[in-house]
Amino acid sequence: MDLVLFSHVGVFAVSALACVASLPRVRRIRHADTRRGLAALLLSVALWSIGYVGYLLAPSAAGKVAWYTVGFVFAFVAVGAWLYFCAAYTGRPPRRAPYRNAAIAVFAVFTALKLTNAFHGLYFTTAWTTEPFPHLAIRHELLYWLVLGLSYVVIGVGFFMLLERFHYTGADSRPLAALVGVTGIPVVATLFGGRVEWLLPLMYEPPGVALFAVGTLFVYSTRLETIRLTGASDKPAIYLDGDGRVRDYNASAREILPSLADAVGDPIDEVDAAVAERLAADGVCAIDRNGESRSYEVVSTPFTVGGVPTGRLVTLTDVTDREAYRRRLETKTEQLEALNRVVRHDIRNDMAVILGWMETFEGRVDDDLEPVLDRVLRKGAHVVELTETAREFIESLSAAEATNLRPVDVRETVDTELAAVRESFPDATFRVDGEIPDVRVRGNGMLSSVLRNLLENAVRHNDGATPEVTVAVETAGESVRISVRDDGPGIPDERKRAVFGKGEKGLDSPGTGIGLYLVHVLTSQFGGEVWVEDNDPEGSVFVVELVNADRVENVPDDADRPPRYPPNL
Repeated sequence: MDLVLFSHVGVFAVSALACVASLPRVRRIRHADTRRGLAALLLSVALWSIGYVGYLLAPSAAGKVAWYTVGFVFAFVAVGAWLYFCAAYTGRPPRRAPYRNAAIAVFAVFTALKLTNAFHGLYFTTAWTTEPFPHLAIRHELLYWLVLGLSYVVIGVGFFMLLERFHYTGADSRPLAALVGVTGIPVVATLFGGRVEWLLPLMYEPPGVALFAVGTLFVYSTRLETIRLTGASDKPAIYLDGDGRVRDYNASAREILPSLADAVGDPIDEVDAAVAERLAADGVCAIDRNGESRSYEVVSTPFTVGGVPTGRLVTLTDVTDREAYRRRLETKTEQLEALNRVVRHDIRNDMAVILGWMETFEGRVDDDLEPVLDRVLRKGAHVVELTETAREFIESLSAAEATNLRPVDVRETVDTELAAVRESFPDATFRVDGEIPDVRVRGNGMLSSVLRNLLENAVRHNDGATPEVTVAVETAGESVRISVRDDGPGIPDERKRAVFGKGEKGLDSPGTGIGLYLVHVLTSQFGGEVWVEDNDPEGSVFVVELVNADRVENVPDDADRPPRYPPNL
């Protein structure tokens, strides 16, 4: 076999073998699109090389043209795979690329022209020659050079994506940049193949791709993955290996932690002790930047390769404003708790003393003073109720209470609260529509406050001499609805949302303005909703919909619920 022929066959055969041998290593890449892109690139380059080997060794002209066409087509496929890989690796989702469908259409047209070249000859023609050895020479026509130029533009875009990513990484990316550069060297042989006597007019990129595959997947695989991980994060990111040593970081992380410079290989606790302390359990740490203390949330995400832990990605998020807001909330919460103690103990105790003394005058005052005494006693009792509402409102703001959800018996809660309001409002009539089902809802001890506020609201806002209030409970699939109906003046449609806001109350309302807002807050904490409808023939219906704790574990989907007036606050 002629030495030149043997060299060409050897180069393309080795390239094909190297690409095929690298395919199993591609499965170690965690990012799906990067993995698909690189696998498609290696497979297409392998078929490209096999096509060229077939072209060189086929005994007949028809066989040579067929094999050359195979290589020719997959060379074009490799261009698309290369761009797909580069885009995915650098965090640009290929499937959301602009003009994606147009690019696919152009690819299909050029591929069809390649496959039908025998009929139009726009890509290439053939002729037998004896130099540098007897073979069927390929003579490229104008369309070939146009498509080759377009392909090199696309390949150049991919090169730019990779080199940009390498430039902004904190780790030593020079080996990978060198591999990318080596991948482009065979372009010279492609452009001048027809002018050098020992080269054929072929495309010589497969050896470069094979070298890139071997280098990235066998020699620098860890570095390839770490650069992708840190570069893919929009947040400041640090990549640590399994021993907690810095392997890579992005430019944003280096701006926050200047100590990262030249820290590759150093333990993270030597780079920044505050960040290292938050790795075991994510949290917030203070980092000094330009003489100013900033708060950063540290989140550590472990990852594995083949089920084996290989490291973790640490991201830093500036939460200085959030932490300042949290501290202000803590201060306000402490103030509310102090106010709660004053309301519950001092005011409540003083009112108990006042009511006790006033009750001693019952039956001992003149008839004309009886209404005055009765009004004083009712107002005093209402002040005591206000202290209880204030306590419940403050407790509803407690995160611990909000998350302490458990099944609550609806029948027991309704019976208890009805007994209480019947005693408090002897002139009102309270009824139960039907039988209260034996069901539990997701909530906590504050469910009684929800029902009590709705019942008291139905009486206080009623302009009748003997208000009538009806309570009904019904199950609706995975939900339980508790409705409180009254025969009062009703609520206009334009105010059906507003009544659940803070401080909302009627012009003549004796309420605090926080009762219905408390109902809304508590119901939301329970994973439910509250809204108001019109009663027939007059009045309002307040409906509380809660999760049926006996039926589901999660809050149900409410997409198919009938229209109503939700708080939407």
